[in-house]
Amino acid sequence: MKFFRSVGQVFGYSPFPTLVKHAVLCGRAVGILQKQFEAYENKDFNLVEKYRDEIDELESQADELKEEVRTHVTRSMILPIDRQDLLEFMRAQDEIINNCEHVGHMLTFRKVKLDVNIAGDFKILLAKIMECVNEYERMVEHINTLIETSFDKKEIQTILEIIQEVESLEHECDQVQIKLHTLLFNSNELNPLDVLLMDTWVVHLGYIANATARAADRFRLMILGR
Repeated sequence: MKFFRSVGQVFGYSPFPTLVKHAVLCGRAVGILQKQFEAYENKDFNLVEKYRDEIDELESQADELKEEVRTHVTRSMILPIDRQDLLEFMRAQDEIINNCEHVGHMLTFRKVKLDVNIAGDFKILLAKIMECVNEYERMVEHINTLIETSFDKKEIQTILEIIQEVESLEHECDQVQIKLHTLLFNSNELNPLDVLLMDTWVVHLGYIANATARAADRFRLMILGR
């Protein structure tokens, strides 16, 4: 006879606080990216490298949390949501901080002289990504209340509204990216290598916003597909 265990019966383990901790690390990484870009603009390249290392450390901590969930969420554990949906959500969320790490390293590849207008739009993009990730964190933090209320319909509706806001903010990030691409490829003064590198920054910053929206969508599928 197969024996099933509830969430709290495996050494008292529940994956949901860990998911929230992981989401918080994602937000911290975006915040450090903002500081790293400001240091880059100020040509403080030692500080740029310091912030890169800080993001690396956060990503390492996030990996440990991810593995913790994967290790403890076994097939015999009874969960209020589908196990595979939870693991897919964890994987999607992890892409947020993975892409932060990629950008953090890219900012150390080459010293580029930033045009004032271009630097301004990068700041706008980073601020918009931070806004998107903040909303995403707010969404994930609702998971404990959702479970405590046995998936109350009002709580689900609140979460769905936050997800819509995350997706709306991701679209706004897209618009800033388009503007940056246009500025970069229409500048006659920039070194072509600098244009190529900065355009890569734009693309990978967009990946952070895209990963956030995809993870929010996985969250929606997870709570509606139970």
